[in-house]
Amino acid sequence: MLYPVKFTSNTQNKKNEKAVEKQQQKKYNDPLNKNWMVALSFSNELGAAVYEIAPKLSQILWIPPLMYLGADIYDKYKNDKTHYKPSRTRAVEQAIYQGLSGFVLPTFAIIAGQKVTSPVAKFLNKGLSVNAKKETILHINNSIDQCVGDIFNDKDKFKSFFLESLENKIRACKNEKQSDSFFKKFIKQCNGKYALANCKKEKILEYAEENVERLIKIKEDLQANRKPPEISRANFKKYMKEYPILKNTYGEKFANNALRYSLKTYENKLLFGNKLLKTVGGIIALIISVKPIDTFVKKVLMPKYIDPGIDRFNQALLESSSLKKHIKNKA
Repeated sequence: MLYPVKFTSNTQNKKNEKAVEKQQQKKYNDPLNKNWMVALSFSNELGAAVYEIAPKLSQILWIPPLMYLGADIYDKYKNDKTHYKPSRTRAVEQAIYQGLSGFVLPTFAIIAGQKVTSPVAKFLNKGLSVNAKKETILHINNSIDQCVGDIFNDKDKFKSFFLESLENKIRACKNEKQSDSFFKKFIKQCNGKYALANCKKEKILEYAEENVERLIKIKEDLQANRKPPEISRANFKKYMKEYPILKNTYGEKFANNALRYSLKTYENKLLFGNKLLKTVGGIIALIISVKPIDTFVKKVLMPKYIDPGIDRFNQALLESSSLKKHIKNKA
């Protein structure tokens, strides 16, 4: 008996192809394109921006993007959009693209924004850069513990101690800048280590004197059991609780440690505000540059330099492999 040949029309073939394509699209749907996943991939940029005020948080914020980067590279290695087609070249291209547009260039933009903020802030800080202000606050904060005995209790000696030691530090910083090698100068200039040498000494000492006078006022208010407006209520309560105990147990000189703690807390508050200014500068730089960076990497670097470079490298490997095979066959 003869059976009719099974016939499939062109229309039916097209329907089958569309069904297979839809099935593949469903099978290889990229989970990394979800909004919350993409948002996590940008947390490293926020981490770089807040490094000045929260170093530990900054390190934690780098973890999700690194995990996203690994998952994205592996996904691009396995799949060519909706089709399963492993490719090392595609994985390398994605790694370079993500590394440049998501890590290297945005971080560089943030750091550059923070660096630019310091000299620009001179117009707001009476000729004092953010870095010079930071170094001045750090010096005063670190010197509080060294201010002991009669120096701590005498108003004039207290002020002279800070200003004279700061003046010595400025002089040492200028000498260091003159004697350092070119390489050291470049590194320290980028890190803001010459901040005290780059600003006018009179401006630095003027700011330091204002700062020390506020410390004297805070100290006098605390000694009179009055809450200074510069410190928090919690800090004042801590002082009022600890000072009498330390004084009755160890004497007045040791009890001054409670005063020092309150003074250092105030200096840390100033330091945080100063760092916050640099953080804002970094975030502004990131907002301005994030779109141009992505466009530059996607439309200039990748097609004109990276992709051709990868192709040439693969071609060189292929030619080298063919040459080795040819030599081996002749031998």
